[in-house]
Amino acid sequence: MHTNRVVTKSYPENLEGGFMVCGINYGYSIDDEKRESESASVAVETPSFFSDGTVRKKDRFKNRVLKWLKGWGLELVDTPGRERAFERSFFQCNWLDSQTRGTNSDEEITDAMLVNQADGFLNLLTERKPSVIFLFGAKLIEALNDERVRPRVIAILGERTAPKSYAADIQDYQGKKFSVRVQRFGETVIIASPHPQTQGLSDAYMAAIKLPIFAMEKFS
Repeated sequence: MHTNRVVTKSYPENLEGGFMVCGINYGYSIDDEKRESESASVAVETPSFFSDGTVRKKDRFKNRVLKWLKGWGLELVDTPGRERAFERSFFQCNWLDSQTRGTNSDEEITDAMLVNQADGFLNLLTERKPSVIFLFGAKLIEALNDERVRPRVIAILGERTAPKSYAADIQDYQGKKFSVRVQRFGETVIIASPHPQTQGLSDAYMAAIKLPIFAMEKFS
């Protein structure tokens, strides 16, 4: 049974009932491509807790997600040896096991692709049954609720309960609006945000979005 890779260290706190951080696929920088073309080896860092500031220092996805979490009042310790059960509860994966330079580079990532390649993600749900799932990428929440995927999610986590979807918004905001959608499957809360690479999306905007109480209660 194929299960998607987890790039963070496994702890008892994230093996069951933890907090999943899920992106679209694995990034591949221009520097990585250059090193590969020059046959230079790329050191593989030892997995650690998600917010560890000594590993994956240049990971733009991780760093921006941590800023957004902090904006929502979820500030994570980044010093090894000082991490708490809270930090150890987070684990990072992607919906797709593929690797591209950006979310729109190489082969286009379509709704059909996400639906057809959902097995690895769903198998990881079965294994770890997270209490919170952060989805980063607007298409991911659509794939999760697709009629071909949703029944499998329900079988793993439980029935979808009200409110089915929560569209976060900011009053009196004049710029381009983005939304965070929140819903529940059984006791698991899904928090679906735009991808950190989304153009025009500021950290201040994300910090101004207020998540519903039932979602924030999962972290208390």
